[in-house]
Amino acid sequence: MRIITDKIEPTNDSITAQAGLMAPLQLMQSLGFSNIANQCLPQPASNRGFAPALYVQTLMLMLHSGGECLEDVRSLREDQTLVDILDIKQFPAARSLGEWLVLTGNQPQAMQALTPMNRLLISSALHRCQSVTLDIDATEIVAHKKGAKWTYNGNKGFMPIVGHIAETDQVVAYDFREGNVSPNKDNLAFIQKCEKALPAGCHVKAVRIDAAGYQQSIIEYCDAHGIAYAIRATMIKGIRQWAIVSVAMMNGK
Repeated sequence: MRIITDKIEPTNDSITAQAGLMAPLQLMQSLGFSNIANQCLPQPASNRGFAPALYVQTLMLMLHSGGECLEDVRSLREDQTLVDILDIKQFPAARSLGEWLVLTGNQPQAMQALTPMNRLLISSALHRCQSVTLDIDATEIVAHKKGAKWTYNGNKGFMPIVGHIAETDQVVAYDFREGNVSPNKDNLAFIQKCEKALPAGCHVKAVRIDAAGYQQSIIEYCDAHGIAYAIRATMIKGIRQWAIVSVAMMNGK
């Protein structure tokens, strides 16, 4: 057995348990994320307001640190050592974050600016990859807001549809929907939206979707554009017979 002889002594140096947040911040800086955020998002109404990039950085760092609500930004604001290490004068307060999110969310042009910002992150992760697999699914968000609608699961909330890149597990696009909107609504248009959100030179090679995507228009579109697809469907008699014939043909029988 090896006996550790190191001595533990008290220190007056400042320490932080969140030093790992330096990695995502340095990644954003190396990608020039702050510049594109400040170019695409609305500027503050006064010279005393925070730059848009700081709001975005704060939200991303808060999520990386395990935050689940806006009030969790306190763990960043009150960690002076972290603030000094990251060279950030001050993080926005929870109220400021909430007001900025409401203001930005009510401006269509601001929401459209998220696409080039997200494309930058996707492009960095994909490197030279020229084709991706697209996973699509509706994601239920249970909420108790007054205007929330009933979902097919019997909950009040929302039912946005989200497109993921299977190779990197990144969200490429989304469509925020009310809870009572059917998951199979406008899915072909959403596939096309995901294609447009990809970096230049990259295309969708395959689509995976549940029964909400079992639509003639989607199948015909994929066939016409050389996109492979895996779509879940109820195994009715006609589909079962077609599957048996297809398997037999692949096996040379």
